[in-house]
Amino acid sequence: MGGKCPHRKVKTRRYSHKKFRRSKFEAKGDDAVYEQLQKPDDQIKPLPLDEDLPGMGQYYCLHCDRYFQNVAVRDDHFKTKKHRKRYVSLA
Repeated sequence: MGGKCPHRKVKTRRYSHKKFRRSKFEAKGDDAVYEQLQKPDDQIKPLPLDEDLPGMGQYYCLHCDRYFQNVAVRDDHFKTKKHRKRYVSLA
């Protein structure tokens, strides 16, 4: 009669895909970005062309670890509240 409910693990199965998707889009840790920002300008290499990334990998926000399709979209991103908060936290 006793024992565990057979439906106990349903909730875990229901939300397991969200954990996977969240980890796919995680940004770099603050420490990795901070180390990249501390490098002198002569050590920073130009971004290589990559067909798999948006905008061939040329339009990148280092603070947020995101690639953008073109310059206009990247510049709009620089004005967002999310970017400004991340920028201040790393400064």
